[in-house]
Amino acid sequence: MFKRIKEDERYKKFKELRSNPKTKAIIDLGIWFVFGFIIILFLRMSAPPTSTNDVSIKKEIRNYEYTYYNDVLVINGQAFDDKLSFNVNNSKYYYDGKAVYLIKDSSFTLQPSFDLSLLKINLKMINNLTDNLTPTVLEDSKQYLVPLTNFINLYEIDTDIDLTLAMQYNIVIRKYEKDGNVYMIKLDLGNYYKIKGISNPGILTINLYNLNNVSDFTKGYEVGGK
Repeated sequence: MFKRIKEDERYKKFKELRSNPKTKAIIDLGIWFVFGFIIILFLRMSAPPTSTNDVSIKKEIRNYEYTYYNDVLVINGQAFDDKLSFNVNNSKYYYDGKAVYLIKDSSFTLQPSFDLSLLKINLKMINNLTDNLTPTVLEDSKQYLVPLTNFINLYEIDTDIDLTLAMQYNIVIRKYEKDGNVYMIKLDLGNYYKIKGISNPGILTINLYNLNNVSDFTKGYEVGGK
């Protein structure tokens, strides 16, 4: 009643070979080899590409030039390890890692009351705050929501802030990159100043230049004879 469909010759040959114990093992091994190759090929094609930028971004930056500015202040300077040379309000200063000195006519005058808090927000500190966070990738930058408590713990040695309250807030850090290097950082510290009861919009911009291309200026200052 029904017409028998003729089997393909190649399929018949395959069945004959597979029914033979001597060739069955070879055929099965070949099938598993092809299957494994397809799986490996699929996984390699679906894996995200390795970003060369991430490698260069994580390269240690030991020296650089910088400009800090907010709504009331502009600071220009250089950093070499933990030493700083900078200009504020037409005056030049040097920070040797322990204290701030005013430089005038090749003389060094200790400035014990100088507020260095803004410059504490340096590249090293920012990287410590963001290294273990996943950023939101924007069109022109990477944005990090940093727990306010993390910022306070690095920024203030002894704090009077209620850390339980601070746990409810974040600060925002945006990194702008070019050729794998950060050239600008914008911080929104509004919640920090809010919880401190200080009227300050908290917007700080840091421009970075000549990463790892700044000569060691510290030796000249040490010779100055503080």
